[in-house]
Amino acid sequence: MAPVSAVKVGIISIVVGAIGTVLLFVLPDWFPVAASVQAERQDELYLALMIMSSFIFSMVVVFLCYSMWKFRVPPDDDQDGPPIHGNTTLEIVWTVIPTIIVVAFAFAAGVVLIRNEERPKDRLIVGVTAQQFAWTFDYGDDKRSTILVLPVDRAVQFDITSKLHDVIHSFYVPEFRVKADAVPGIMNHTYATPTKTGRYLLECTELCGIGHSQMRAPVRVMTQEKFATWLAALPVTKGAS
Repeated sequence: MAPVSAVKVGIISIVVGAIGTVLLFVLPDWFPVAASVQAERQDELYLALMIMSSFIFSMVVVFLCYSMWKFRVPPDDDQDGPPIHGNTTLEIVWTVIPTIIVVAFAFAAGVVLIRNEERPKDRLIVGVTAQQFAWTFDYGDDKRSTILVLPVDRAVQFDITSKLHDVIHSFYVPEFRVKADAVPGIMNHTYATPTKTGRYLLECTELCGIGHSQMRAPVRVMTQEKFATWLAALPVTKGAS
């Protein structure tokens, strides 16, 4: 491919990639609303990946289509093309650049993961117990609820497990973008800092039996004042497990 042609095709690739990027912002969002600090971080990382992927995809497809058209042969030509070595410099470039991109995004993902798992000292700790096919939430001092109620703008640590002799479940609130398995006899942890008041839904995302599709629980995020009032009114259930 002549240098001039390569530049032209490269420019077309950039334009197509830019159009794809614009569409990412114009088209309706296919994600649930981001209702936690962790969700916002993950969505920003995902958007950056999508933008980069759109440019890479556009470049590959445009160069592929151009090559298929430019170097096509007559239908009756069944001979092999002449043997060529290729371009060592170009091969090095298209190996090094993707490596840098992958390493950069791996580093960014690691930063997001570390920040999402930060544990402030004033965090609220909520015990989450799963069983076929229900959820129970423990707020300490023998106060339990079947509804997950959280204060807005306060970090929450979820201590997640499943009852002994039960099966594996999975804790997931789509609007928080955090997930952790509930395993019998094992305590897993995940963290979320709700940023928007409202009503959401906790879903089990691990196939756990015939009632799996109905294993859900309401999630309510309210102001810290209303949460304090709700928690104070929550009855004590001594002896419950």
